[in-house]
Amino acid sequence: MRSLLARKLRLVLSAMAVVLGVSFVAGSLTLTDTLGRVFDNLFTTVNAKTDVVVRGQVAIAGETGLAAQRQPVSAALLPTVRGVPGVLAVAADTSGYAQVVLRSGKAYSTGGAPSMGRTYDGNPLTSPYTLRSGAAPSGPDQVALDAGTAKAAHLRAGEQISVILVGGVRRFTLSGTFGFGTSDSLGGASIVGFDSAVAGQFLGRPGEYEQLRVAAVPGVPTSQLRDRVAAALPPGTEAVTGKQSAAESADAIKSALGFFNTLLLVFAGVALFVGGFLIFNTFTMLVAQRQRELALLRALGASRRQVTSSVLTEALVVGVCASALGLGLGMLVALGLKALVSALGGTLPAGPLVVTGRTIAASFLVGIIVTAVAALLPARRASAVPPIAAMREAAQPESNLRRSTATGVCLLIPGVAMVVVGLQGRLATLGLGCLIAFLGIAALSPVLSRPIALTIGAPMARKIPGRLGRLNAMRNPRRTASTAAALMIGLALVSAVSVLGASAKASVSVLVQNAVGSDLVAEQTSGAEGLPPEVAQRIARLPEVGRVDHLRGDRANVDGRVTAVTAVPATAVGRSVLLEQVSGDVTSLAPGRVLVAQDQAKMHHLTAGARVTVILPRGGARQLTVAGIYKTNQLAGPYLLDSSAAQFFETTLDGAVLISGRQGVAAATLRTAVDRATADMPTVVVFDRKEVAANATRQIDTVIAFINVLLLLSIGIAVLGIVNTLALSIIERTRELGLLRAIGLGRMQTRRMISVEAVIVSLFGALLGIAVGTALGIALQNALNGQGITELAVPYPRLAIFVLAAGVAGMLAAVMPARRAARLDVLRAIAT
Repeated sequence: MRSLLARKLRLVLSAMAVVLGVSFVAGSLTLTDTLGRVFDNLFTTVNAKTDVVVRGQVAIAGETGLAAQRQPVSAALLPTVRGVPGVLAVAADTSGYAQVVLRSGKAYSTGGAPSMGRTYDGNPLTSPYTLRSGAAPSGPDQVALDAGTAKAAHLRAGEQISVILVGGVRRFTLSGTFGFGTSDSLGGASIVGFDSAVAGQFLGRPGEYEQLRVAAVPGVPTSQLRDRVAAALPPGTEAVTGKQSAAESADAIKSALGFFNTLLLVFAGVALFVGGFLIFNTFTMLVAQRQRELALLRALGASRRQVTSSVLTEALVVGVCASALGLGLGMLVALGLKALVSALGGTLPAGPLVVTGRTIAASFLVGIIVTAVAALLPARRASAVPPIAAMREAAQPESNLRRSTATGVCLLIPGVAMVVVGLQGRLATLGLGCLIAFLGIAALSPVLSRPIALTIGAPMARKIPGRLGRLNAMRNPRRTASTAAALMIGLALVSAVSVLGASAKASVSVLVQNAVGSDLVAEQTSGAEGLPPEVAQRIARLPEVGRVDHLRGDRANVDGRVTAVTAVPATAVGRSVLLEQVSGDVTSLAPGRVLVAQDQAKMHHLTAGARVTVILPRGGARQLTVAGIYKTNQLAGPYLLDSSAAQFFETTLDGAVLISGRQGVAAATLRTAVDRATADMPTVVVFDRKEVAANATRQIDTVIAFINVLLLLSIGIAVLGIVNTLALSIIERTRELGLLRAIGLGRMQTRRMISVEAVIVSLFGALLGIAVGTALGIALQNALNGQGITELAVPYPRLAIFVLAAGVAGMLAAVMPARRAARLDVLRAIAT
């Protein structure tokens, strides 16, 4: 404890690495726990007056972040359920697409949450809604709006508003606003409420309901009423308690949050992994600086175990203190992550921060373990210091690098092998393989540090300070490599993401050129869920248009596997939708037939002529014949069906509309006509083929930006490591610096010497990281070739910017240590 207090300033920077890493873990867990609690409370509130829910059986099973798709409930069941003994009231729910139009003419965007229309239940016995202002909607000309959307869109009861529906844009009077208990919205969703008498007409599902909500007569047990209702239902429907329905809805949302949480924790793990190098370096240098002290303790009778325990105790105290600070900082990180999602166009529901025992335990456990593991090897080295070393003036010579080389090779080979296996779709194996490979590269890097530092430092070694800085970087290859390894890991991941992102963008451009045969493509704007069918109908009526084909996608069950399917008119293949035929006949699409992408056919051993069982969301199982196999492309998706199958999809919206001009019509004339026809439809945007590619690449850029922002934490910790290493190195070289100053090295020259050393270390880490990251990015692109990333693109300008930024970061990292070195008192330094 006395040693720790005597060197507390030296441990602050290493503790900061743990603080930052733990704060990211705590922030990630806190954010997802908070969101989970919000949705639990919301669905509990929504179902507070519901004792039993009548719903259709599962047609398509749920997946991560996606709820199960169920068969609809027939409207004919409503009187049957009302007649069951013990039923007090029954409410029918209908839902579908509905999106509010702002006064500016643009569609209101939720930032990721659904935009939907629902039946407004005004019965106080069953209604989940709390009227905030105005009145409930009545008749075909009125709607109500959730209070969250009304506030964000600055809409008030009594106003005329436009709503985009499946049938097009329609004007309504806003009768009132509503909430859910104390919440103004349902998890950020925008909800338009319709009178129950007309909801099915506007939402595209006449004669059917999503579910029936049943309230029990007071005194009738919920389970008993559920069983009574179930006995009255026909096959294909089921009855569950309201609590079960609420729990399932919340679990579906939390499943998506679980993926988000895992993603954030991966980046937190990267930050802690990088921080481990900083801690290792710090304790290694502290042990080296205390060599005589530890040797004297051994000479006075301290055992090796006692010396090891004393160093580990210092590490544990640092880990506990840093974990506590990290846990507190995690609350700010949670708010920062939420702000980051908002800045990138997403929306997360509001709610008080929730800190669970799991978050506290995980924060302390992670911080303490990382610190202890990183300090274990330095602690063992401390115990190995011989008592005779107390009499030596100089430090012991650097040990041979053969052991590091052997260790690096032994780690790198299995690490690369695991990466290769992981690239086949095993993400856990890929992550573990990357971890082991990075450790192997870090162990091998001391062998490379001297020759690379010699080469990098050559342009900076024209004057004495530059030569001294280069020699300092080469003096201790293990220290240089360990410091650079932290930066190497961060930049390796950033480089891999950059290569993969550039390859995805290049692949999208090629896809558009090779898969889209139309002149124009109409797509939905950001935040919209699709295009109303009226878009295609309106464009088809234009005299300038020769052909219009619409694509509609949904989920389906194909031979027991839930997958995406796309429906297009059979005549579109070879015209608007271009497919590269692998086998069979891709132009023979028709009802009862299906086209299959090459990767799916290979994975599931399908050939032309094979039979597959397909279950669509609103249709029973049917046997389809594989008419042909095409080279995988993202426009067509894994399975391509005839457009007649779209009537059995859950969605009633088109994913895209492909537009070809009439022969002889100029491209500009066609574009003007289509733009004019869709001018009053705010969710429609029209692109030519080049613009389609540009729009898709902008979305890829957003994803890359999000990932890189999260990786900046690890790079920041790496720069912190350079600062820490230089600061401790100056303490270690105090006498040397005093002697250099005594023989004429000026203050500015001293600063330049330290800066050159920092720049060399940074550039070494950057070059090594970019080389490793580029190789990983190329491997990822090859692994995803069958998923549509067919083109390899290496963004050399961006990688060059990374190298330049690393050099600048090194110069900034050297500012404080260089200033301290330059200000050393010459006589005191020599006397140290």
